[in-house]
Amino acid sequence: IGEAVSIYRSHAVARRDAFRPDLAMYLYTQANMLSDLGRRDEALAAVEEAVSIYRSNAETNPDAFLPDLAKSLNTQANMLSNVGRRGEALAAVEEAVSIQRILTKAQRDTFLPALSGSLNNQARMLSNLGRLEEALAATEEAVSIHRSLAEARPKAFLHDLAISLNTQGKMLSDLGRRGEALATTEEAVSIQRVLNKARSNAFLPHLSMSLNNQANQLSDLGRREEALAAIEEAVLIRRSLAEARPDVFLPDLSESLNNRANQLSDLGRREEALTAIEEAVLIRRSLADSRPEVFLPDLAMSLNNQANMLSYLGRHQEALTAIDEAVSIRRSLAEERPEAFLRYLAISLNNQANRLSELGRREEALMAINEAVSIRRSLANEHPDSFLPNLATSLNNQANTLSYLGRHDEALVAIAEAVLICRNLAGERPDACLPDLAMSLNNQANILYGLRRLEEAVEAIEHAVSIYRNLGEAHREAFLPKLAISLNNMATMLSDMGRREEARAVRIEAASLRLP
Repeated sequence: IGEAVSIYRSHAVARRDAFRPDLAMYLYTQANMLSDLGRRDEALAAVEEAVSIYRSNAETNPDAFLPDLAKSLNTQANMLSNVGRRGEALAAVEEAVSIQRILTKAQRDTFLPALSGSLNNQARMLSNLGRLEEALAATEEAVSIHRSLAEARPKAFLHDLAISLNTQGKMLSDLGRRGEALATTEEAVSIQRVLNKARSNAFLPHLSMSLNNQANQLSDLGRREEALAAIEEAVLIRRSLAEARPDVFLPDLSESLNNRANQLSDLGRREEALTAIEEAVLIRRSLADSRPEVFLPDLAMSLNNQANMLSYLGRHQEALTAIDEAVSIRRSLAEERPEAFLRYLAISLNNQANRLSELGRREEALMAINEAVSIRRSLANEHPDSFLPNLATSLNNQANTLSYLGRHDEALVAIAEAVLICRNLAGERPDACLPDLAMSLNNQANILYGLRRLEEAVEAIEHAVSIYRNLGEAHREAFLPKLAISLNNMATMLSDMGRREEARAVRIEAASLRLP
């Protein structure tokens, strides 16, 4: 493809009008190939040149070149997002949507499918920026379009409807609308099962992706056995596909193994969880050895997960070794492309702090979590909608680490900031952010208790209990265990205040909440 680009570039110099459209087409193809190889900066340069050519041609001949410009802008958006330039990515896809709305008005049947695809892409870009309500609105429009198209021509558009439903399910999940998210994804799974029966399993890759999402959403609702069943099916499908075409499907298999490890761990099946994540690490290490530009980020993610699984089994030194490698990879990636990878470095630093703390290396743990807070504060200053929830998570961790070091006043400052952030976020997006507020209040209560500020501690824990109680009414399996933990904390605090009858009643309630 590089040779073709070179040839058409030289032809375009001599005969601009005749060969520039072909040059743009080959640049577009080259960009996608470079992206698949992980050469993201080169891919972006290629597609930006294609966009420039199509934009110039569309100015003189819009009927011929506006569709190509919109398609290239969509691809440019994906590649900008891949290098962490999320605001520019959104601007590119919004321009694509705007063009396709114009084209759809003129030729509805021709351009409506492309518009719905761009709306899905727009939803992803909005979500990356934390603009979740707008993201949901975009994907709802995409679902509506694809549903109408599928009703008229099911063979042509049912698959696209399933893809849009998958995207919508993710957006609903991000907003904390867990029941709706699951219902939406289950519809996608149902459609893809029908398509696979009708077309000799041609859509198995897409079914496995939907099952992966379904497992996460079942887990969010506390339906862990069902979540495991869904991810087991996804692993089975992807293992079969990877055996036939390893170059194409091994990455997908490793993704599902990651997810399977999480589901097994949630069920307390720690050894099996470790086996699953070790296979994922093995696959991704092999892939990263051959194509580091593409697969090192995935290897770091699996190492992060492996560290957690080892920690749950009490293998703390091995857990630290795994997370140290993840931090090293992500630090290197972030130095090259901070916009794309700083957010992931902060995740691993959070994890590293926990692993160091487990080994009693509290000062080193504090250094790691301080760096995570610093990164996330900087990111939140630029993109508050995206990163304020992450900053609150790190502040929670920082507060706990400071508390372990006996620096209770500093811990209280950190947790107070986390509570404030979560309170503000919960006011805007209660379904998504109330659980985090309850967790922060629980931590704040513990830190106040450590300072013997018992009245304030009880006030904080009562608020946490109230939130978890309300959440548990809607999603019993997901939140009643957390309510029980907060109730037990509350009982301890009440008992220390001499309110022993109240403490006893609270403990009885906590015991009654143990799920089978």
